[in-house]
Amino acid sequence: MNTLSIVLPCYNEGSTLGRLVDGYRRALAGRAGVELILVDNGSTDDTARRITEEVAKGAPFAIKGATVAHNRGYGHGILSGLAEAGGDYLAWSHADLQCPPEDVVRLFDAVLARPAPRACFGKGHRVNERGRAGRLTRLQTRLSRLILGLRLEEINAQPKLFHRSLLEQFRHPPVGYELDIYAYYKAVRAGREVVSVPVRFLERQAGRSKWAFSLPSRLRFMARNLWYLVVLRVAGGWI
Repeated sequence: MNTLSIVLPCYNEGSTLGRLVDGYRRALAGRAGVELILVDNGSTDDTARRITEEVAKGAPFAIKGATVAHNRGYGHGILSGLAEAGGDYLAWSHADLQCPPEDVVRLFDAVLARPAPRACFGKGHRVNERGRAGRLTRLQTRLSRLILGLRLEEINAQPKLFHRSLLEQFRHPPVGYELDIYAYYKAVRAGREVVSVPVRFLERQAGRSKWAFSLPSRLRFMARNLWYLVVLRVAGGWI
């Protein structure tokens, strides 16, 4: 049986954490060999307490919490969760209710349906129009192809999923949002088949984005990603 670990980095998601975990309880009903890892990524609200409560409630699958004392970035939260993961396959997604839990299940099934699932890299491909955010994403995709010379699509779309053998090839993964680019890049460079499933990015139900709360914040995010693309082009073989 192929087992799956799903990592959700949670930063100040206390108000919606219960709904998030209930969504995974429904989406994973009847699935064996799955664990959900909730990472308190240095939150300043009651996320840590909410995670403890959800772990205590339990689920038909394994559910556990991990703690990052001080927020060092989105990627660091994911990497902290992956360090606790025991599954053959590893996945991560957002914890802000904008990415349906069912997407992870569909992606896992799509990867397992391939002739060589261990040699695959699974990712979401957003299909809904998101206005300015969508235009910036398309621009970033074109620039990533130009800089890296690789055919990449929707580099930041969630979820991400792959066999743990890819994790063993991570040398110096970034601790910020660039982790999405890094994992995708490592997979393509390793010759892994990219398996995409269509996903819809939902409207935020509470709080505000940690990075896309204004046009300047989106542009700063994009600039960091572009800088990291240059780093990958120059030093990709060593990181």
